Amino acid sequence: MSTSISLEEQFRGLVLSLKEMNPTWMACDIADEVQSYENPPRLRRDALRRKINRILRRGTIKDKPRCGTPRTVRTKQLKKTVKRLLHLTRGQSQRKVVSYLKRNNIKGEKTSVQRVTKLNLKPFKLRKAQKLSRMKRVRRVACAKQLIKKFGARKARSKWQWNRIINTDFSGIFTIEGYYNSKNDVVYAENSSEISPDLRNASISKYPVGVMFWGAICTKGLIPQDGPINFTQWLRDQRPKNNSKRFYMTGELYAKFLDEEAIPAIAEVVEDQDEFIFQDDQDSKHRTKVAMNVIADHFEERIEPDDGDAKFADVWPIENVWGMLKEKTRAQTFDNLDSLVDFISLEWQKITPEQCEAMIDKIPKRLAQVIQRDGNQVYKD
Repeated sequence: MSTSISLEEQFRGLVLSLKEMNPTWMACDIADEVQSYENPPRLRRDALRRKINRILRRGTIKDKPRCGTPRTVRTKQLKKTVKRLLHLTRGQSQRKVVSYLKRNNIKGEKTSVQRVTKLNLKPFKLRKAQKLSRMKRVRRVACAKQLIKKFGARKARSKWQWNRIINTDFSGIFTIEGYYNSKNDVVYAENSSEISPDLRNASISKYPVGVMFWGAICTKGLIPQDGPINFTQWLRDQRPKNNSKRFYMTGELYAKFLDEEAIPAIAEVVEDQDEFIFQDDQDSKHRTKVAMNVIADHFEERIEPDDGDAKFADVWPIENVWGMLKEKTRAQTFDNLDSLVDFISLEWQKITPEQCEAMIDKIPKRLAQVIQRDGNQVYKD
């Protein structure tokens, strides 16, 4: 007997017991009594009253005998088999389950499999995550333990240092074209011929124009305050005029960017930089001597390369900010890069210092989750 049936029988027994102890009570009186309990049934009062009335008329806790012939297709064996094949199995589908049933001479068609699936299981899309090898997971756990040890685990303790962190990073590429889901982006019409090409087609460029930003977050808010720095434009400005080839980021250029753009932007938000701890990711260009020297000239403390990890995108809050901005630009198409940059800047300014402080405060909690999950990916709460 399943758990849901036994709970139902317990409820019927409760109703009949209340009636036996209070013979003059009607269904509405019992409903009032049940709803006064700490964990009442999740039913509206009228629905609960009708249910109690049916129980009183039947006078038993047993299920009502079912009429008709027994099931021959959607049997317990079929339900058990379908659930075993589908539950927590990557790459499985209802079509594959039907094929399996036919190969093994088990009676069951597509409709039956669909009905069984709706009883208990729901489809969940795969989530994008960092590719983590065993060594990287071990490294993540070691770094998480070291960071918690250095900067504290609880805000109320004197060891807490996370309010001094300036978390910096570059964004991914933001393109001027929107994101289209070929399965969900549809147009309803009686006939396809009545849909105009402008409405039906989702024009996508092979190489869409995009831009990369730099930004930072601390307990005082986002840095810069008026919008992230357009790093793509800055890098383009560094290219010699007589050089038309693609220009790539180097350690020297990163150091120059910090000195000319990033650190002045931080100084506008943070009064005394010596009171704060600088953090950037573990990219090799960020760990060159020239870049490290620039950071050392402006900050007394930074998160050392041995303490941080290149695979902490699920921990640092600046990644949350880039993710929120990515969601804002989904399904939107911009006329040019300037309109995209303006849109990102406006959304950037909507994120308050209180939100930033809340995201910073969650860093040790996420590090603890990394340790609990043996270095595996940590998802949103």
